[in-house]
Amino acid sequence: MKELALNNPLVRQDLLSQRLQEGKQLIASDLAREFDISLDTIRRDLLALEDQGLVQRVRGGAVAVRKPAATFTERLSEPPNDCSKIVPAAIPLIKEGMTIILDGGTTLAHLAELLPALPNLLVITPSPVIASILLQKNIATHLIGGRISPWGGVAVGGDAVHALGKLAADLAFIGICGLHAQFGLASDYADEADLMRAMATSADDTVLVCSKEKIGQRARHQVLSPEQLSIIITDADVATMQPFKEAGAEILHV
Repeated sequence: MKELALNNPLVRQDLLSQRLQEGKQLIASDLAREFDISLDTIRRDLLALEDQGLVQRVRGGAVAVRKPAATFTERLSEPPNDCSKIVPAAIPLIKEGMTIILDGGTTLAHLAELLPALPNLLVITPSPVIASILLQKNIATHLIGGRISPWGGVAVGGDAVHALGKLAADLAFIGICGLHAQFGLASDYADEADLMRAMATSADDTVLVCSKEKIGQRARHQVLSPEQLSIIITDADVATMQPFKEAGAEILHV
């Protein structure tokens, strides 16, 4: 019965749409083998999904089409996303005496709210919002200055990148626009990508707090390749994260 259902292109396309929503990769050769159909047939399925505006075809398969990003202030007024359920898993990574970098965005603002005032902890951040949260908690904070991006709510530009180049940290918690198994971590905005790259360079290890919805999505500007990622905290399933594990990242499932 299942095999008969998969002979129907609408059934296959609905299944592919569900997998995209779960953050899974659509690799044409794997799908053709799984569904026992030709590569040409699966390519027609992906083309149909592209015509519906659901995917963007790439070499070897397809990725989910990303919705235009809202500004930081718009996202602050939205209900908490799924990352609010996985952010607490980042807290045990932070130890007393550490220097950490917190990127901007609503997910890492939530992390700042949960962060305990550990002895000799120093937080470096380009986010005025996060700096304000930490100030209220009496956590030592180094605020990076520069022009404020409306999208990430962070300081960007040459001054910010230069300042980060003069600092060293144990961990950098970096915000996410998209995380793709081949393209890696990426941002929609070039100046924010430059900032994120500088944060990663200044830290011994990078940490991503990533909901499954952002996995499989490819933003415009690459920040780090999959091989450069240290730790990923996510609610995605084991199979989805396997390519990142094979690339060398430690995966913390919640």
